[in-house]
Order: sequence, then C-alpha cells, then structure tokens
Amino acid sequence: MVILMLGILSATAIPKFFEKDVFAEHAFFSDTLNAIRYAQKLAVTTGCNVQVSISSNSYTLIRQGISTSTTCSGSAYNLDIPHPSSGTNNYSGSEKNVTLTSTVSPFYFYPLGTASDDVTLTINGVKTIHVIKETGLVYE
Repeated sequence: MVILMLGILSATAIPKFFEKDVFAEHAFFSDTLNAIRYAQKLAVTTGCNVQVSISSNSYTLIRQGISTSTTCSGSAYNLDIPHPSSGTNNYSGSEKNVTLTSTVSPFYFYPLGTASDDVTLTINGVKTIHVIKETGLVYE
C-alpha cells in the first residue's frame, strides 16, 4: 500500500515542486513588489524622487540627481540606487521567460510618499501589483 501511494505521489504531485517556470514567476513577482515598495520608502527617507522603469521582463530603480552629487539636484534621473542586500550599484531585476507589463513606465515616487500615477503591473498576465497615486500604497 505504501509503495502504491508513493507511486501515485511521484507521478502527480512531485513534478509540480520542480517546475522552474512557476518558481521563477513567483520569485520575480515578490522581487518586483519589494523593489517598488523600497523605491517608495527610499523617496521618503532621502527626500529625492525615485523613478521606477519597467521593460518587457525587468525593472530598474534610479534616483533623481546627477552622478557627481549625492543630493537631489537637477531634473535628470542619474543616481544609481545600491541594492540593499547585495550592495551592487544598480538596483534592477529581470527574469527570463517572465513577462512584466506596466500601465505607466516610468513612474515616480515623491518625498511625501505619493506616486506620479496610478499604476498596475502584471506578471505573465496573471499576478498584479497596484500602486495608488494619492498615497503611494503598493499592494498585490
């Protein structure tokens, strides 16, 4: 009986644990959600606008200012944002075989925590992330 149960499990349930695409989609969704929340918090703590750019399967965060200064000077967005966990100088993320679309790109977070637009991001046409303009709330 035990061998029969193991046979059924190995044929039906176990392959679902090893589907890389589902895992990659979920990981990229979580990564993107956390990056956008971080962009909003960074805008509040630094007092500088933070830009979130979305392309077909990636996002990039960049801060307002010029690369020779650490202050929010000028209207250009040229200051790289260090990744908080790895320390690398470019906060961006991407995933092959995962599609990321946005109703607005780029969009911005301002020092009061508000966003430039109401934004809906969709990953693989299934999972969504919403940004509320008036409050800067980022939720799934």
